[in-house]
Amino acid sequence: MPDTSPLHVQSFARGLNVIRAFTGFPLTLSEVAQRSGMPPAAARRYLATLTDLEYLEQEGALFRAKSKLLELAQPYLKANETARKAGPILRLLSDEVSETATLTQYDNGEVINVLATQTAHELSIQVGIGRHLPAYCTAMGRAMLSLLPEQEARHVVEASALLDLTGKTLTGVEAIMEQIGLAREQGYCLVEEEHTLGIRTLSIALQLPQGALIALSVPTPTARENRQAYLQRALKPLQLAAQRMGDD
Repeated sequence: MPDTSPLHVQSFARGLNVIRAFTGFPLTLSEVAQRSGMPPAAARRYLATLTDLEYLEQEGALFRAKSKLLELAQPYLKANETARKAGPILRLLSDEVSETATLTQYDNGEVINVLATQTAHELSIQVGIGRHLPAYCTAMGRAMLSLLPEQEARHVVEASALLDLTGKTLTGVEAIMEQIGLAREQGYCLVEEEHTLGIRTLSIALQLPQGALIALSVPTPTARENRQAYLQRALKPLQLAAQRMGDD
């Protein structure tokens, strides 16, 4: 709802902006204020309220998100048929490969983390539900772009802010399109350390009957094993999971 609406509740919108500031890492008051676009004094009040309600916790100067925040996603997850179907599939996949398994959805040049099943493995990857990530440099994004007509995928890449996020990120349009083409040919996409250093992700994308693009993924620390060992261990379970997800 736009700010000009007489029904717009600015304080509620600001509270949501504070929640959105948390993308997986603890933040200081000044960092929350900067990310949410409000003065530190105002951010402090929202942080105190969210901490009192147990959505956040404070340790010294740092604030971090608590698992109670997941309750806010429940209305969507319970109403979303794709997420409901993916839940047991992701749990089985996570158990098979001892890695975090995720469901993401494509949205206008970005991907959104919709669901994740965390593993108890010591080096498991933590995934922020609801977080938006760029499509051009993530395995999920490239896998989903590979299902689009080539010219449409190229338009998405050309319209993206092609930032070098890690020093290993591909930022040339042709280089990215080559990787999207490889994903189209192979039926899966593997990306290493282009969005986040130390993380390797394998993804397979599907197009739902209603047209939405989704991807199932298995991120892993690059330190766990080499690329070939990871593919040998994770690709077949991921392919089976994608097949189950595509079944009627």
